[in-house]
Amino acid sequence: MPIAVPEYRDRLEAMTAEALEEYYAHSAGHKRAYEIAAIYERHADLSTLDQARALAEQDAPAELRRFAAEAYVGNGVKHLSEDIANTEAELTVAFDGEDVPYREVRPRITNEPDAGRRRDLHARRCAATEEHLNPMYEEAAELERELTSDLGAPTVLELYEGFGYDPRGLHAETSRYVAETDGLYREQVDAALRRRMGVALEDAALPDFSRLWRAPEFDTAFTTERAVPALRATLAGLGIDLDGQRNVELDIEARPGKRPRAFCAPIRVPARVVLVILPQGGQDDYQALFHEAGHAEHFAGVDPGLPAEQRLLGDNAVTEGFAFLFEHLVSDPAWLHGQLDFGPVDDYVRFNALQKLFFVRRYAAKLAYEIELHSGLALDSLPDRYAGHLSGAVGVPYPRGDYLEDVDGGFYCTCYLRAWAFEAQLRDHLRTAFGSDWFRRQAAGDLLRELWSLGQSLRADDLLRELTGEPIRFEVLADDARAALG
Repeated sequence: MPIAVPEYRDRLEAMTAEALEEYYAHSAGHKRAYEIAAIYERHADLSTLDQARALAEQDAPAELRRFAAEAYVGNGVKHLSEDIANTEAELTVAFDGEDVPYREVRPRITNEPDAGRRRDLHARRCAATEEHLNPMYEEAAELERELTSDLGAPTVLELYEGFGYDPRGLHAETSRYVAETDGLYREQVDAALRRRMGVALEDAALPDFSRLWRAPEFDTAFTTERAVPALRATLAGLGIDLDGQRNVELDIEARPGKRPRAFCAPIRVPARVVLVILPQGGQDDYQALFHEAGHAEHFAGVDPGLPAEQRLLGDNAVTEGFAFLFEHLVSDPAWLHGQLDFGPVDDYVRFNALQKLFFVRRYAAKLAYEIELHSGLALDSLPDRYAGHLSGAVGVPYPRGDYLEDVDGGFYCTCYLRAWAFEAQLRDHLRTAFGSDWFRRQAAGDLLRELWSLGQSLRADDLLRELTGEPIRFEVLADDARAALG
């Protein structure tokens, strides 16, 4: 018999906590095997087709209906999710006389100064993806489509449109952004590649971008030992004592199997939020740390009295917007001077603006591709579609074989894209209200805590409109790019 809405809320919170605990333990290196299937089995009645249909018939909140639908699909592909994660954890790539763990290949590429070796390692990573992971990704994608049809939606795209997503409307906006910034992007990225990498855009390869964004020339400012103290000091300026937050755990120990990039695991919102860090130095590492700290502070500050769907689910453009707000500090001149005793900042600020332009264009291309992927096109037609969209947006060939590996579930790319615009407008509001050094003002911290307490009870558009009177305007990002680089 289907579960009523009040009980479903409580049960989904327990299931989510177990799933995030498992993700954290595996990704932080506490346990080698990823075992998600057992969690689905313990909560099997939350993820049945009957339950998903019952919530739809009860006209339950959209976020509960979305959770039930995703749980049904997730339960159906759980064995493949485990196989993919565990294969990836065990997989190695032969290179230069050693077996490099698959998860360490991308960091190795970014840290490799020799272009030939970068490209060789990248090619080997792509070959390993196609041989060992893609058969499972493809089986999962086909199964996801079948399970989606069980839910009454002809395609994954239409399923999410039924939950209030608007990928096609957003695509219209991001397409204009890509067109408007195309000349600026190609001119500036070509100049950066020539100056920093010794290669023109027309001759560059994707691994060259990985190295470009690594930016080792800035390492002297972004040292490993200063990363966490800089975060503590930044939060203190906003009136937040990081070490005094009992609901925020810092996992900073090095251990085998730990993902090198920072991540946040909001296991119980707001009671237990884990910020996982493996400081390695470099501006990219600082960006990841501050991004995930933005997530952590948001989730830790949520009002515990909100219903589960407003604390755990909701519009993820909201939490991504707060994450981008903190990440942007790493390129803010006032922050750089105050926290890192940075020298002249103009070159780094321009570099960071170009990096952001690259990533927003890349995600706009991902959105265009994922609309096609989730519209039901035959899988064998999609590698070329993926490579065409991504290559066209960033200017270098993308590997066809990444066409499923490079996809975040649940149209999450729409959350990132909207969050970039949301953050730019939120940051402008904070500067207007509290000054260019808003991050040193406790009053700014008070406002952020007020916003964080709302969890994700409002969509990003509505939250911004309540704060500033304006909707999210995607053209703000094009204006920012022209101002920084034009």
